[in-house]
Amino acid sequence: MIPAGWGTSIGRPKTPYCPASLRDLSFLAHGMPSLSIATKESAKDGEAKLPELTSSDVANLQSFPSGAEGNQRAQLQKHKHLTPSFPLFLASLVFVGSLLASGLCIDAAPPLHIDLATEVEPPVSATLPLPAAPLEMATWAPEPIEGSLVIAGGGVLPPAIFEKFMELAGDSAARLVIIPTASIYAGTPEIEPKVDPWRHRNAASVHVLHTRSREEANTDEFSRILDQATGVWFMGGNQNWITSVYAETRTEERLSALLQRGGVIGGTSAGAAIMSQVMITGGKYYPQLGEGLGFLQGVVVDQHFLKRQRETRLKSALTLRPGHVGVGIDEGTALVVQGRRFDVVGESEVVVYLPENSRKPLKETRISHGRSTDFVTLCRAAIERAAEDDKQTLEVRQPSIARTQVPQGTLVIVGGGATPAAAIERFIEAAGGPEAPMVVVSNALGDEAPPASQVVNWLTKAGARNVSQLHTSSRAEAHDPEKAKLLESARGIWFTGGRQWRLVDRYLDTPMLSHFQNVLKRGGVIGGTSAGASIQGSYLVRGNPEGNREISAEGYERGFGFLPGVAIDQHFSERQRLADLVSLKTRYPELVAMGIDESTAVIVKGTQLEVIGKQTVTILDRTEFDRTGPHDPSGSERKLEPAVVRSGEAYDFVSQKRIAIADKSAQIDSPAVTINSSSINVTENKSSEAVDLEKDLALPATGDSPPALKRPAMRTSAGQ
Repeated sequence: MIPAGWGTSIGRPKTPYCPASLRDLSFLAHGMPSLSIATKESAKDGEAKLPELTSSDVANLQSFPSGAEGNQRAQLQKHKHLTPSFPLFLASLVFVGSLLASGLCIDAAPPLHIDLATEVEPPVSATLPLPAAPLEMATWAPEPIEGSLVIAGGGVLPPAIFEKFMELAGDSAARLVIIPTASIYAGTPEIEPKVDPWRHRNAASVHVLHTRSREEANTDEFSRILDQATGVWFMGGNQNWITSVYAETRTEERLSALLQRGGVIGGTSAGAAIMSQVMITGGKYYPQLGEGLGFLQGVVVDQHFLKRQRETRLKSALTLRPGHVGVGIDEGTALVVQGRRFDVVGESEVVVYLPENSRKPLKETRISHGRSTDFVTLCRAAIERAAEDDKQTLEVRQPSIARTQVPQGTLVIVGGGATPAAAIERFIEAAGGPEAPMVVVSNALGDEAPPASQVVNWLTKAGARNVSQLHTSSRAEAHDPEKAKLLESARGIWFTGGRQWRLVDRYLDTPMLSHFQNVLKRGGVIGGTSAGASIQGSYLVRGNPEGNREISAEGYERGFGFLPGVAIDQHFSERQRLADLVSLKTRYPELVAMGIDESTAVIVKGTQLEVIGKQTVTILDRTEFDRTGPHDPSGSERKLEPAVVRSGEAYDFVSQKRIAIADKSAQIDSPAVTINSSSINVTENKSSEAVDLEKDLALPATGDSPPALKRPAMRTSAGQ
């Protein structure tokens, strides 16, 4: 039976801890070590609460004789007929034993026979189901991390893991700090054999940092050594002892600062568990959850994973924390996190879980040594899965097809390559003329903002005289009212080409997106090319940060929705993308799937679009059964009938028909303007001279996933 008051808290400090001010309870057996027990009253607001000890509990425990004083008290109780009965003594002993098994702080001398070569995980009370932890859903994927993390699964670690850690810390210039607080031997001579190997790693300096006092950990002097450190390593043991001492202290602040300046934090076993915001504090099959130090957001880390068969425990943790990714790290293996990348080093595997929802089964990915994946994509996928159970799914319902319209304002959507001059003229006209304020959003080009002249000159050369550049460096800036002032009076917004996932990372579900939408509500215009075209649909195609060959990427399937109910692909005929568009339409028949060729643009107002430029636009609008009928016993097939809309034609989303435009002369054979990040070229419809920003853009080596990651093996299971 679970003691009253025992549960899982989501506040911080995260786990039970034992400050020096807690009362000592003595026991009958002579020589038995004392226990420091944190009562419910002594726990600070927001921390994990321990079983509540009532006044009668305390009185009963304190009534047990201990030493001469205890004998006198027992004699007094005998005279008052208050001597505790044997059943009460036995029940109290069982109660205290259950507290011990729950991982409480132990001030006793360590056991004598323990192999110091391996980490020892303290026992936890986990054979019975625990009360469900309150649901706490992640709402947004984390930013790529600063610095590096080396998260080892415990056991005997191969040299490659330590070599990687030392490389990230600076090799011979590394200034290391070892934190053994999780170990029962921390602060005793027995810890030295475990620290000595670090002193032989040819680092510039090695220091040990340890305390059992939160008060000391919060002083400025205690952790000052971290200001010069390049690498910190947490030893294994009991993760609760780490968080109970260092969480929300000056020491934790300095650890975070170390990452911000590019340092590395590593740890094994318990030192791995504390890395994530959501921490498994114990439990063999059913997890006890608290909060770790939060160096890695959006995930739940478990260690000794395959060796100790903790698959069920991690899956259960994900049901208690919707929107999180499960990361199980096996012994002898480490997960290396840099920027937005997960890399694996070691002898076994890292198992990654995307939790199941009502529409999708649990997804398991196994990453072995030398393999990589994008962890921000995983976090976004987990959040979208959790959201799908609470709100409208990503597919657009059938009635939404009739609502595919732009009721206010105008959209200019270009398929990449050379942008028709007529499209630029229409963009300036829809904004209100050359004097109207216009903004070019350049985030799709990369993390670093290109010079403004390279992204706005094509508009100024076309006659616009009030053009600004917007390039936010983080999602926090997309929440900054000062940054948004640039958009408050804008009449035209243009999204450059590049990679559409960068636009999602910066602006989706931020106040800045509302400012974009307000431009349309004011009767203005939004335009874009290539990535800036795809982002305008409600379903985002080719959003995978690891490459643009796949039309769908879980976690990056929501666009900005300026054109509701539509998925927009670009470079369509040139890259032979019809088969991809058909597969998307087959999976999401409610969508209007649109493919726009290079040097071609569509102008959308109301329920109609107009095609201008050199090539065509392909629209998969209707899904019909063949003549055998939907109820034919032999089965039926869906027949997709694409509408190919040429320059000089229009298309109506309501009637789903092409409409001829009387005056085609202005739409055919007009000069095309190539929008280049470095120059402006006017060509006579020679698309081969156009610069394809999406294809030629070089991805940064750090801060983003590389263009060609070694893919891990993926498995899909029903979940348990």
